[in-house]
Amino acid sequence: MNAPVPLEAPPCPICGGTAYTLALRGARDHVWRKPGTFEVHVCDACGLAATRPRPTADGLGFYYEGTYSGEGEEGMRRFQTESALGRLIARYRLAVMRKARRLGAADHLLDVGCSYGGFLRVARKDTGCRTSGIDLDAGSIEKAVDRDVTDYHVGLLTGVELGDRRFSVITFFESLEHHTDPVAALRRAHDLLLPGGLCVVEVPNFGGLWRRVFRTYWLPLLIPQHLYHFTPTTLRRALEAAGFQRVVHQQTMFLPLEGIASLGIWLARVLRSPPPGSKPSWRTPIDVTLALALVALYFVFEIPSQAVLRVLGLAGHQTALAIKGESTTQA
Repeated sequence: MNAPVPLEAPPCPICGGTAYTLALRGARDHVWRKPGTFEVHVCDACGLAATRPRPTADGLGFYYEGTYSGEGEEGMRRFQTESALGRLIARYRLAVMRKARRLGAADHLLDVGCSYGGFLRVARKDTGCRTSGIDLDAGSIEKAVDRDVTDYHVGLLTGVELGDRRFSVITFFESLEHHTDPVAALRRAHDLLLPGGLCVVEVPNFGGLWRRVFRTYWLPLLIPQHLYHFTPTTLRRALEAAGFQRVVHQQTMFLPLEGIASLGIWLARVLRSPPPGSKPSWRTPIDVTLALALVALYFVFEIPSQAVLRVLGLAGHQTALAIKGESTTQA
């Protein structure tokens, strides 16, 4: 292992264990191509997989700089807040949430890891609920949409002061795996929910088929920004450790591009295109040929395979819906 930042190896956030078994070696940042190689270890006691050792809180800043916001990520903001596909994803998430709760004007929704607020915009317009968002990335919050009607905060859920506000729904869409202590974040969510409130968690599925096939080239691994890697079992255990005794729904999710994008990462590494140390590009003949082949495979193979993996519970993403007990005393 090597990394240009300080590293740490804290105990397991679910069970406090310190005995781990190596699961993956030589993982690296294949998306933004920042330096460093890392390992994933599995807790011997509860099975939670973790990037271990991982960058310290200060060291993580190096890996987030220029990734989720900034001039180079303007396309991400437009996708989340303006595109038809971004709205479709948000409505799919609302549809999953309705398996446990239908949002309405009386509800207050808090999205943890809200980025530019695209999901909050759709949720408010479609259901009439009040909306709040939290994100660690100040650049995303600075350009977040609908600031006149949505209450935004910069920071971690465990550190942001929210006063006496309580929420009927708290969501973690692709954010819990970024928390240095995910159980503490879920426990804070439990405290902030009204009795009977809903917690929604969406994270990559470390137990999925393509993760086992592509290993360190699996796109949702996203090392080292992803600090923890959940299976359906360990996600349920994390929720229960945080005080949620009613996990009312779990499912794996259709994840377009999971297999094809992972294959593309592997091929780019094998073909050394672009060369190591250079920024990603699509300018060489190899890049163009590879892109066209992957597009064809997407329609012929990716979509049908994802439908099958969804049925088998082996797709690359998962959702869990947990409800706070009605008799739980508010914090």
